[in-house]
Amino acid sequence: MSSLPAIHREAPAWDGMRTAAIGTGSFPDEETGARFLGEACDRLRSEGFGAVVGPMDGGTWGKYRLPVWSDGSPGFAMEPDAGVYDHAAYLAAGFQIAERHVSATAATGSRGWGDIVEDVAIESWSGRDGDELLRAAHELVMVGFSRTPFFTPIPEAAFVAAYRPLLARADPRFILRARDRRGRAVGLTLSFPDPLRRGAVVLKTYVGSVPGVGRAMADRVHELAALHGYAEVVHALMREGVVSEAQSRKFGGRVFRRYALMGRRL
Repeated sequence: MSSLPAIHREAPAWDGMRTAAIGTGSFPDEETGARFLGEACDRLRSEGFGAVVGPMDGGTWGKYRLPVWSDGSPGFAMEPDAGVYDHAAYLAAGFQIAERHVSATAATGSRGWGDIVEDVAIESWSGRDGDELLRAAHELVMVGFSRTPFFTPIPEAAFVAAYRPLLARADPRFILRARDRRGRAVGLTLSFPDPLRRGAVVLKTYVGSVPGVGRAMADRVHELAALHGYAEVVHALMREGVVSEAQSRKFGGRVFRRYALMGRRL
C-alpha cells in the first residue's frame, strides 16, 4: 500500500539554499510519483525555496534516504526502505543525488586497536541511568557531527526522548562509553544485536572527542561480537567520504547497500 509523502518546509539547508524536504512515503507508480514531485517543486519554487531534498522527514533526526543499490543480503533494524518506484520517480522528476551513504559488513574480532588511546577507559554501559548516558551523548554528538551536511542541532531533551526507546531494547554490553582519567565522557558508541539480520551486531553510531577513540570503541564492538558468538558487524549508514567510511575499510568492511538523499535545485 502506498501513501504520498508530506512536504516539510522546515528542513536543513542544502548548500546554503532555503530548502524544503519531501517526506518518506511511497508512490504507487513512477508516473504518479514524478508528477507529485514535479508539482511540489513548482509550488515550493513559487514560495521562494531554492532547493528540495527527499526523502527526509523534516531532518536527519527523522527517517531519510532511500536504497539505490543492494547485493541482496538481508536488511537490519532501523535501515531506510522505500517503495519499488520511489527512486525512479525522483529521477524522472529531475532530482539528482545530493548525498550518498553506505552500509558495510565486517568480520567480528579485535584488530588490536582497543588500547590505541592512552589514558582513556572504554567500558560497557551498566544498564542504569540511561538518561544520564544520553545527556552525555548529546553533547558529544552535537559537537562531533556539527560540520556534517544537513545536520541540525536538537535540544537535549528531544535527543534523550528520541534515543530512550533504543536504550530500552538494547543489550548494555554493546553500548560503550569512553572516559578520560578525570572521568569526563570523551566517546560513546551505540550498537546492538540485530533482530532482523540474525547473527549480526549493528554498529549504529560512534563519536569521540579524542583522536583515535572512535576506532578503539569500534574495535571493542568487534571484539565483543566475537566473544558473544556473533558472525558479523554491520557498519550502518555511513556518509560517503567521512571518517567512519574510512574506518570501516580498515576493519575490512564490504559494502552491501548504498543509499541516497535525492535533491533538486529550483
